[in-house]
This record gives sequence, structure tokens and C-alpha cells, in this order.
Amino acid sequence: MKDLVQSVDMGVSQWKGVNVTRSKGWLKNEFIRVGLAEFLCTYIMMVFGLGSVAQVVTGQGAFGEYLSINLGFGLGVALGVHVGGKVSGAHMNAAVSFTMCAFGRLAWKMLPLYVFAQLLGSFLAAGTIYGVYYDAIYDYCGGNLTVNGVRATAGIFATYPAPYLSLLGGFIDQVFGTAMLLLCLIALSDQRNKPAAAGSEPVTVGLLVLLIGISLGSNSGYAINPTRDIAPRVFTAIAGWGPDVFRAGNGWWWVPLVAPPVGGVLGAGLYKALVELHHPLLPEQDEGVMEELKEETFPLEKQKNICADVCV
Repeated sequence: MKDLVQSVDMGVSQWKGVNVTRSKGWLKNEFIRVGLAEFLCTYIMMVFGLGSVAQVVTGQGAFGEYLSINLGFGLGVALGVHVGGKVSGAHMNAAVSFTMCAFGRLAWKMLPLYVFAQLLGSFLAAGTIYGVYYDAIYDYCGGNLTVNGVRATAGIFATYPAPYLSLLGGFIDQVFGTAMLLLCLIALSDQRNKPAAAGSEPVTVGLLVLLIGISLGSNSGYAINPTRDIAPRVFTAIAGWGPDVFRAGNGWWWVPLVAPPVGGVLGAGLYKALVELHHPLLPEQDEGVMEELKEETFPLEKQKNICADVCV
């Protein structure tokens, strides 16, 4: 075994003295590759995020606090970027995908694929956490699956507003939270400003999600992501919580579905209007350098930058 030296180059293992080539069975269709990657990174992010909520709720404070949930989602996002970033951009968020389409960084024809992959990943992640924590959930609530009350468990999977929050207040909350997310993501990918250091993007984006959670999360759980919220909500409706998941909070369910795309476009547009459009042109830069900067500024179009377009 000592004579065998393993090296990894672009994900293909090679052994000393043996030529290892890419299998003919590897997927070459871009749509399938992107869809599978987006599905898997969304699933990873949601498993860690929902799992952290389930642990805090069913553990009744013995296995974590609110900060644990923020850390769970933040680190889940970081790991999701590592899983799918090079292939799909690891959006994990329909508001991010919609915003990228609106600003020409992703083709509109790709939007249904991204949304479907995110919905599927979120739905299966909710089912996974339900299965893993099945005994804990039923022990905690005594077998009574409720949306409201002291032993409510629906909040493990989807977001619900605080009792004091109105629908208008909640809509503003989701618009603002998502706007901050996309504003910062666009800044982190701006090669003419101060982008995230190469290799640090997953951690940086995870810290951004953590920051939003600990500063803007108490009103309604900072969904800031339509697919993150609606897919687990549908799962809970099927799994035993019933139609109350759509009635709670005066019909809250549509707010995290509609508000985040609005906020995403506003946040990205604000950064573009106040910062990105005003970068001075450097006269010493030749056409080739300018073209390279253009490609780096539009990471999803060329699929070079991975982490600038990710979120919960």
C-alpha cells in the first residue's frame, strides 16, 4: 500500500502508475448536473438547519438555545456552498435565483430548474428530520401535532410570526431581511470592490446568514427564502399538522413566499445603484483585463464564482 500514492485533481482520484480517466457514465447534461447539485446542497443546508431547530425545541433548552439555530443554519449554508457551489452556484434560495435572473446573472430558463431542485431538497430534508426526530417530537408534544400553543412543533419545519407581528409588519420584515442578504451577497462577489477572499466564500456567506439570524430573526424566524419555507410547510400539512399550517398567523404562509423575491431585487438593486455602477474605469486596463473583470463580476453566467449567490 505504501507504493500507492493518491492524489485528487478536480474530483478525480488518481493512483500512482495507474491512469484514471473520467467514466463514460458521468453526466454531461448541464441541466441535470446543475439540478442535482442544487438539490443536494439545499438538502444539506436544510437538514442541518431544521435539525438544529428540532434539537432546541424537543430538548426544551437542554440541547441548545436560539443561537444554536442561527449557527445551524449558518454552518449549513457554508457546507451547502461546499457541496454544490462549483456546479450550480449553491443558491439554495428561490429569492437568490430570481434576483440573479433579474440582473442578468442567470438565464431565466434556468429558474424553474433551480426552484424545483430547492423545493425538492427542502421537502426531503423536512421528511428526514421528521423521521430522525420522530420519537422526540411525539414525546415532546404527547402525540398532539399542533401549530400553536406551548407544545407546538410545526415551527420546527416552517416559519411563523411572533404574536405581536402583523402581516404588513411581517412583509416588511421579510423584504428587509432578504434585501440585506442580497445586498451583501452582491458586494461579496464584486471584484471591483472588496470581494470575499478566494477560498473563504463559504464561511463568509455562512457568517452573513448567521448575522441576519442574530439581528433580524426574532420577528418571524428569518425565512428570507420562499423554497425553504413553503416546502417544509407542505410536508407538515401532509404529515399530520393539517391545514392549520396555512391558517396560522392570519394566513402567514404567503408572506415568506412573496416578500423575499421583492427584497432580493431591492437589495441587489440598491448596491448596484449606489456602489457598483460608480466604479471608475482604470485607463491602464486593456480590453482583455476588462473582459476578465466582467466575467468575474457575473459569476453565475460563467459559473466561476460559487459562493456569491448563496443563501438560506
